Amino acid sequence: MKTNRFLVIVAAAALLMTSCSNKDDRMLTIINKDGTCSREMTYHPDQEDVMAPLSETINVNGMIFSSGWERSWSVVGDSVRHACPMTQQQWDSLKSVFPDQSVIDNILMHTKQEYPLVSEMCDSLNRVAQELFKDTASLEKQFKWFYTDYVYKETLSIAVVEKAFSIPLDRFVSADTASYWFTGQPNLAADLTGAEQKELLDGIEGKISQWFIACTMAHVCEIIANERYDEVKNPPVSKEQFIALKDSIVMSPAMGRLNLFDEPAQASKILEEYFHSDAYTPLFSDSKIWDNRLDEKYKYYSFLVMMKPTLDYVMPGKVIDAGAGVIDGDVIHYKFSGEQLIPHPYVVTITSRVTNIWAFIVTFLIILLAVGSFFYHPLRLFRRRE
Repeated sequence: MKTNRFLVIVAAAALLMTSCSNKDDRMLTIINKDGTCSREMTYHPDQEDVMAPLSETINVNGMIFSSGWERSWSVVGDSVRHACPMTQQQWDSLKSVFPDQSVIDNILMHTKQEYPLVSEMCDSLNRVAQELFKDTASLEKQFKWFYTDYVYKETLSIAVVEKAFSIPLDRFVSADTASYWFTGQPNLAADLTGAEQKELLDGIEGKISQWFIACTMAHVCEIIANERYDEVKNPPVSKEQFIALKDSIVMSPAMGRLNLFDEPAQASKILEEYFHSDAYTPLFSDSKIWDNRLDEKYKYYSFLVMMKPTLDYVMPGKVIDAGAGVIDGDVIHYKFSGEQLIPHPYVVTITSRVTNIWAFIVTFLIILLAVGSFFYHPLRLFRRRE
């Protein structure tokens, strides 16, 4: 097999270490004082997407945008928005403006919707994301007379972790190690030399790769047991026993000695060594079957790995706590990538404060009335004596 598509999930693991974040990909969330909100996603579009009729649903790396989303496009570096769909004449014009560059790299598409509640905004994103991730959020108003605090909390998590990764990650690395590898926190390399950091990262990389391979092998076993066990001639164990032994198979010593990066035949060798039987080997004679099945299972995971938008937030009033975000004028930036959801959910917490001008006016009037009343009574008594 010339192309290694058998281990799609392992190839995706490589993307975790080599893919670059696109600085232009963004998701802007605006929270208003009355609780209404809006969300806009910006990215480099394919030609067919930016030219698609507004009534047509578009698919952007697993993100499904229906006709309900407002669409526009702009040239990178230019704030002017143009209505979608882009015309062929506009596309040709851009090709002449950027003769030696890709038009796609020089334009951005913006998809936007407005919502009455943050819960509806999350439901909308969940429909867009399908199985990529799950979004939940809350907005709490804390009235404190002279000002009102707005506390916004949003949590992004893998929709069904067990569905994609049936083998727990903590069987290979600790929770802190997993978090460091995928998110950078806690910084386990803070006090290490360059050589020590390399040794640390090489060790973690090996463990993470083993985990990906184990997850893939577990899926292979599930396909055999649930769909193809009737094809096995003279199986060494019953189907029920095979299912019960799956965990033992993926954690067997053979998993570490054989290189699953080569071909699907390596999976058959693992089963052959474990059961001391070649009964399962014929199942791997057609590698395309396994390529397609694993592509089907992990394509959304591949989309997740490539997802690296900057998360931007605008809150009412002045931000007093941005959590892990960076305040840039009126915008709070969060660095995000899909693989950060693997060890644990990604949480955004922002607190902003709105000054209640009317509260100061009311307080001033109350004080003024109180002072006026204080002087008014003695003045009445003085006049009576006269």
